[in-house]
Amino acid sequence: MARISEEELIIPALKVMNSSISGTISTTDLISKLTTLMKPTGEDMSILNNRTDTKFSQKVRNLKSHNTITELGLATFTPNPTSGTFTITDSGKAYLMSK
Repeated sequence: MARISEEELIIPALKVMNSSISGTISTTDLISKLTTLMKPTGEDMSILNNRTDTKFSQKVRNLKSHNTITELGLATFTPNPTSGTFTITDSGKAYLMSK
């Protein structure tokens, strides 16, 4: 199976945020929910060198590191000591409705 790109995570991530009552989800929970939803396989599930996480989980964290969805105005990110939280914006909700 082809590897999942960071760009391919945008809509599923927004859907997960939007399904939350508050529209907010921690990065840790987002990784878990996207892993269940998208069922990554092959190289995406390989463990990173000198790490304990997968290439797929790194791509999800890259949504924050690269400001992928925040720069588009689709979500905001609030850092916290454990993992931080993403919150879908009104623009993110409108983007989902247009897809």
